[in-house]
Amino acid sequence: MVKKLSFSNLDITIEEQADSICYTFSGEVDENFNQTQVPRIRKSKIYLELGNIEQFNSVGIREWLLFIRDLKKQGSLVFKSCSVAVIDQINMVPDSLGNGVVESFYAPYYCDCGKEVNKLIDTAECIGNLSSFVAPQFKCECGKNLEFDALEESYFQFVGNMKKTS
Repeated sequence: MVKKLSFSNLDITIEEQADSICYTFSGEVDENFNQTQVPRIRKSKIYLELGNIEQFNSVGIREWLLFIRDLKKQGSLVFKSCSVAVIDQINMVPDSLGNGVVESFYAPYYCDCGKEVNKLIDTAECIGNLSSFVAPQFKCECGKNLEFDALEESYFQFVGNMKKTS
């Protein structure tokens, strides 16, 4: 079953399977996000696909926290493909994760050739580096090494927070 919801600048697609459910968010989590209209469905695994979240504002994060607080009572939360905006928010407000884990996330990189890119990182594959605040290495299309474009200690802070909440 697939259900779609729209809140001005935010679209949510809800796909239900036998033992899991996936909420896919796309757009801005802002004052138009009315979390009370999003169904909470009990499943063993609850996936949140967040690669297309562009930003949060203060009212949006309040609604997000209320949504996550309710959702974590329905099953185990797994955050997938978290955008840079989501990781920034999780690091500022650790409760944004509820008791969930980040399965994968985007991180900002740049190359001295001028290219900027967000690379998808599998948390489990890189947990050793991430726990030590070391960014995984990637190559640019030009062949040079990409440089991580944030403070590693700050950006990977959520890894430690996951261990405390899960």
